[in-house]
Amino acid sequence: MLITGVTGYVGRELASWLLDKEVSFRGASRNPLAAEKIFNDPKIECVHFDFHDPSTHAPAFKGVKSMFLTCPSSVNEYKPVEQALKTAKRCGVSRIVFLSVLGCEKMPFLPHRELEKLIVQMGFNYTFLRASSYMQELLKTPLKKIKEYRQLSLPAGEAQISFVDSRDVGQAAFSMLLGKSYSKDAYKITGKEALTFYKVADILSKELGVDIQYMNPSKHDFINEAHLCGYSKSYVEKLANYYITAKNGVSKRISLDAEKILQREPIGMKEFVRDYRIAFL
Repeated sequence: MLITGVTGYVGRELASWLLDKEVSFRGASRNPLAAEKIFNDPKIECVHFDFHDPSTHAPAFKGVKSMFLTCPSSVNEYKPVEQALKTAKRCGVSRIVFLSVLGCEKMPFLPHRELEKLIVQMGFNYTFLRASSYMQELLKTPLKKIKEYRQLSLPAGEAQISFVDSRDVGQAAFSMLLGKSYSKDAYKITGKEALTFYKVADILSKELGVDIQYMNPSKHDFINEAHLCGYSKSYVEKLANYYITAKNGVSKRISLDAEKILQREPIGMKEFVRDYRIAFL
């Protein structure tokens, strides 16, 4: 079993579930030494893997039958992943759980819908997890302004988003990889409510005990500010496009799929903020 993006928000949660259940697997990372330090467990074999470096593909896929596939923010179009999928097929990978995006059919700036089509066309036994926006994104580009200026600054306006906790997505992926009843299907992995960032700012204020104001910057200002904070321009452009597209309602859909898979209610925004309180202050 191979887990790509093993040090990402979802990959790390999935890995924790596998290790907790004593399941051995291979973790793919652009920095395998860092991954080894994070997990420090002999049940995970950390290997070098980079979608943009085809020489890393075959060694990672050797002997692998099932794979958790993520598309990192550094991948701007589907071609590098397509090359990896072709190699995976030649190496004998037969099962893929693909972490996709809720509403990706309305988001041509993301490669996820094209990758879904490729996985089907190539004959893999697949499961698609179409996840909504992660609550953990609040710990990335918006965090500096939350901590220093008490502002939540994202170009989403009144868009409603069914935020999901990456811990829930990781647990759902674990169920998909080890379960036999989730083949050739797609699941919408969302939270239990759709919130605007005005409401998210309100929840942050109440849970943190400080006044957080939602700011609605222009796309241009958001990209420039995030780029100055060290984030790549391609990443923040995709993020800005995601939030702007969300204004059309594509990200407000709420599904019961997560609840059915997890056998419990998904984690809510209040619980997320409580769990990560120290990070926001």
